[in-house]
Amino acid sequence: MTVTEENGGADTPKRSPGHGATRARLGLVAGLAGLLLLVAVEVTWGLAGRAPAIRYTPPAHSGDGAIAVSPAVTFIVHPTVDGLQAAFESAAYDLEDIRSKRTPVPRLRLFMLPRDLPEITDVDERKTVFLSLALPLILEANAHIAVERRRLRYAIERRAAGQKLPQDLEDWLAGLAKRYKGSTDQLEVLLRRVDTVPPSLVLAQAATESGWGTSRFAIEGNAIFGQWTTTGAKGLVPLGRPEGETYMVRSFDRLIDSVSAYLLNLNTHRPYRDFRKMRAELRRAGEPLDGTKLAGGLQHYSETGQEYVDLLRGIIRKNRLSPLDRATLGDTLIEFAWGV
Repeated sequence: MTVTEENGGADTPKRSPGHGATRARLGLVAGLAGLLLLVAVEVTWGLAGRAPAIRYTPPAHSGDGAIAVSPAVTFIVHPTVDGLQAAFESAAYDLEDIRSKRTPVPRLRLFMLPRDLPEITDVDERKTVFLSLALPLILEANAHIAVERRRLRYAIERRAAGQKLPQDLEDWLAGLAKRYKGSTDQLEVLLRRVDTVPPSLVLAQAATESGWGTSRFAIEGNAIFGQWTTTGAKGLVPLGRPEGETYMVRSFDRLIDSVSAYLLNLNTHRPYRDFRKMRAELRRAGEPLDGTKLAGGLQHYSETGQEYVDLLRGIIRKNRLSPLDRATLGDTLIEFAWGV
């Protein structure tokens, strides 16, 4: 598969080197730019004495997307497949209910993939585990973008009405435009970039690029989309990399950082202009974003072109991912019992 570097405008497609969750409790709700985010607090719930967890304080706002401004939260580390499945069952989290009943998807603070995921021999079971752990992360990353999009639309409406924007909003717009490689003088163009991606399409690409979460890059580096880097960012050296080459598969501190970087990639890089154009047309027509349709705009994600598009559409269809485009993020947090 091919992806592009996250290096501030490098548009050259690269060939990916490989293919390829206890009890649910109501969490504490914290506001962030109008978005309700669930914060798992160790002291409040006693989580530190119940499960392997770390306290993660996100870095300063970075080029990797809005997810970087999340409040400090507790993330579960060193999960096992058994622990994930027990957590999902206790939380009554079931993909079939999401598809048919549209029950809310609980939030999942998962630091990394379970290292024993590749050991699942039943293909359908492995797929279900991967889809179940990836969906909450995708919905959360999309939610951050949705907040930014709403604020951007507010700025556009105020300008259209001839109103002067407050300085804090102007400053925010400048940062947003820089991150999305746009201009504060062309907010309508920027709006085309600041938008969500249907979960079905994200899931299909994550499954393809990570081998359903079993690739070395996914397990060791949270790299579930196989993005390459040559810019000095953290990464893993592909086995068999030719002598003299410097590229690496970019690694991430958290799984959700990988999702955030992938979304920014589709929303900013030149090879995906067709994808963004198609998405904007659906928006103008008042139609929901459809992963199967929008897959047609990713022919440049891979050197195989239309064959890659057909592959993604086949994965969406075979694994019944389209109903997940209507999934919503709930206010419950999946909690892990100690020792699983």
